[in-house]
Amino acid sequence: MNIGKENEYVEFKRSSSELKEGIQSICAILNKHKKGTLFFGVKNNGDVVGQQIGDETLNQISRDITVNIKPSFVYSIELKQTPEGKNFIEITFHGEKTPYSAFNRYYLRFHDEDRIMDNDLLREYYRQNTNDYSYWEKRNSSKTIDDIDEQLVKDYYDEGVQKGRINYSYENTIKFLSKLGAMFDNEHLNNAGFVLFSKDEPVRLKLVTFATESRLTILDMDVFEGNVFECIKKSMDYISKAMMWRAEFDGSIRRKEVPEIPIEAIREIVVNAFSHGEYDSITDFEIAIFKNRISIYSPGHFPKPYTPEDFALGYLEPIPMNNTITQVLYKNGTIEQMSTGFERVFELCEINDIKYGYQETAYGFRFEFYRPSNTPNVTDKENIVMKVLREDNSYTINQVATISGFSPRTVARIISSLKAKGLIVRIGNDKHGYWEIV
Repeated sequence: MNIGKENEYVEFKRSSSELKEGIQSICAILNKHKKGTLFFGVKNNGDVVGQQIGDETLNQISRDITVNIKPSFVYSIELKQTPEGKNFIEITFHGEKTPYSAFNRYYLRFHDEDRIMDNDLLREYYRQNTNDYSYWEKRNSSKTIDDIDEQLVKDYYDEGVQKGRINYSYENTIKFLSKLGAMFDNEHLNNAGFVLFSKDEPVRLKLVTFATESRLTILDMDVFEGNVFECIKKSMDYISKAMMWRAEFDGSIRRKEVPEIPIEAIREIVVNAFSHGEYDSITDFEIAIFKNRISIYSPGHFPKPYTPEDFALGYLEPIPMNNTITQVLYKNGTIEQMSTGFERVFELCEINDIKYGYQETAYGFRFEFYRPSNTPNVTDKENIVMKVLREDNSYTINQVATISGFSPRTVARIISSLKAKGLIVRIGNDKHGYWEIV
């Protein structure tokens, strides 16, 4: 039995012992055509020679494909048999999230060959195949003007006028949103307008605090739903409450509260996450607080093959993934300056000796600020008590005990420890005072 010839869509491998080469072929074909077929048990000329198929063969192929090709894509594996009884394997696949990598390298299909893309070829590939979310932004959300938060729109207009970035009058809501590019027609919002201004909680944000450096023990978790502006504010509030703050005196009467990580740097990354995120992704935006770091996750890909440093150093012009959302956030000052976000973040981190890292995941992009190593060590129980006091700093020891589930004696011991570490201070007397989280 002969099943044809190899081409830019089809690859033959004699057996699954060539699995690594087969995975490279899948990657190359996806990058060239976004779909294709791979056969195991077939010679280069198309003759089916068959192969041994064990109980775990198909499972092993599936695991290796999933682990070694990034980002994820859709594929199916089917065991087939010729009229003569020879077994062979057919894998069909397709994916839109190009470019794909196999074993951390990028490949491109040329006729029936798979070639490694060097940096020059990869940059040219990306230039020709840039995928942004502008098509999604402009689509009809099916939501009408009645779904918007009108007070938010009016406040937004006032902020834009104060910033000098909006220089036209507010005739009515529909005309104003149309000028912002947030309307699909005279009645319906487009997707960008919906996630920006809707009161129907269009965006999901996961907020979680872990006890250690891993995700094993959760101290606090919440899922917040709101529009983009509400999610940005919620993210900043959550991080601000989770960070350690210290007091500095510069000779004036008032003291200055200084966070362990520059709040301006964190805000840049948070705003960047929501301005460039993929809003129809299967994953949610996430703020994660660890003992040693603060993690900000945005669904959607980072422009490949570039890195944040490429933009920070001025090697590249900005590549807005959501052009409408980005422009709207700029006009009211949510984005202070276009295309300089990473530059400011890296500069602030260097000045304040803050380490950072970032990672492209299967479904998105994660940026992490590493908390200073001189931050006092806080136990799980101390974290719980501090969380209770953040909710209401006037609680008594007995009230903290009731909420936390600890005994009053245990709470008193924890509070003494937190005071000794300089993390909380009692302001006023025991009866009418309150706790200040430093």
